[in-house]
Amino acid sequence: MFRMSHILTAAAASVVLLSAAPQAFAQGPSLTAAQAMAAARAVQAYAKKEGSDPSTVVLDRDGNIVLQLKGNNSAPHNLGLAQRKAFTANKFKMKSIEWRDATKPGTPQASERETPNAIPLGGGVPIMVGNEVIGAVGVSGTKGGQEGDTAGAQAGADAAAAAVQRLQARN
Repeated sequence: MFRMSHILTAAAASVVLLSAAPQAFAQGPSLTAAQAMAAARAVQAYAKKEGSDPSTVVLDRDGNIVLQLKGNNSAPHNLGLAQRKAFTANKFKMKSIEWRDATKPGTPQASERETPNAIPLGGGVPIMVGNEVIGAVGVSGTKGGQEGDTAGAQAGADAAAAAVQRLQARN
């Protein structure tokens, strides 16, 4: 009897937690495929000006891939790097180039570099709506190196955030 009451208590707690989670998630904006496409188009426009064709990955707030685009003639590793850069920006809620500098060996945050899938390279930018991170854009393969990748990802993150804000204004 005692064991059964513990099982029922655990089941009831699970139901409460699971029913509360969607409500908390529904409070903030969620990234759609159309908004991720806006980010990719902005990255491509940036890259076209400098004569490159990088790989781009857009993640939602939970780190799920919403869009993955391999640049024409990009190196085989660029797509994986773009994903890891986006993951890093999303996870640590800052540009991956800033996180790279904040976690240099010898700093108090250096152990963060051991986080699986995080990468201390520029090219990842969180998508911000107000003070909330709703996803991230990762770019790899511009001619500008890590700074160019970051600039391209910033263009993409800005475009996605603007698309989310336009949708919010209509509703």
